[in-house]
Amino acid sequence: MNSSNANRLGSDALSVVREFEPTAQGRERPELPAYEARVPEPVNNYNLPADRKLIDEKVAQLKEQFPTFANKSADDLEDLLRFEDLFQAHIDGLEQVQLMRTLEYELREENERLAEVNLSAEEELRKMRDNVAELQMFASSLTSRFYELVQEHLDLQKPYSPTVLLAKLREECAELDTQSEELAAELMGKDGTIEAADCEDFVRQYKDLRAKYHSSDMRCTLAEAAYKNGTLAGVPMTMDR
Repeated sequence: MNSSNANRLGSDALSVVREFEPTAQGRERPELPAYEARVPEPVNNYNLPADRKLIDEKVAQLKEQFPTFANKSADDLEDLLRFEDLFQAHIDGLEQVQLMRTLEYELREENERLAEVNLSAEEELRKMRDNVAELQMFASSLTSRFYELVQEHLDLQKPYSPTVLLAKLREECAELDTQSEELAAELMGKDGTIEAADCEDFVRQYKDLRAKYHSSDMRCTLAEAAYKNGTLAGVPMTMDR
């Protein structure tokens, strides 16, 4: 009981006492309100709401969510709190707890069954794992051999790559040009009179060398232009792994 309720209760009690005290003659009794109107309000020791409708809603909710506790008396609830074995027996008897334990048992049984299946396949899985490891080693050796063969193939193709062929063609052009220049220098370096046969032979050889040179130079120029433009197919020099 708080202090405000105590003070009010004391004031009401004092009023009641004065109401029934004998009064002196000639002295009028003070008019006081009826006793029922001065009864103190009940003390709320459970922090209950003042609205009765709200209390009824709370009680209905309690009965709906905890029917086994809502239907028990205060003494029964105190016994449940006082005796641990009684409380445990009550909890074990709840439908939700029994359902949970049934599900737990079924899940445990299923887990044990799956564990037995896995254990029965352990030996077979070990053999398969060993077999896979051997196959992986064999595949790795084949892959290494494959790369070696591909590299050998590329090495064989290198002399026929566009860059090598263009270099050879350019060397051939330079050699033809050098031969024609040497032939002309040889003729110009002769002393005395040059015979007609020598002139005819020089002209024939020189024309042949220069024709070959210009033909080779033209092919080299066209091939280099095509190679730069990407229209000349070539042999790859390396392999991506």
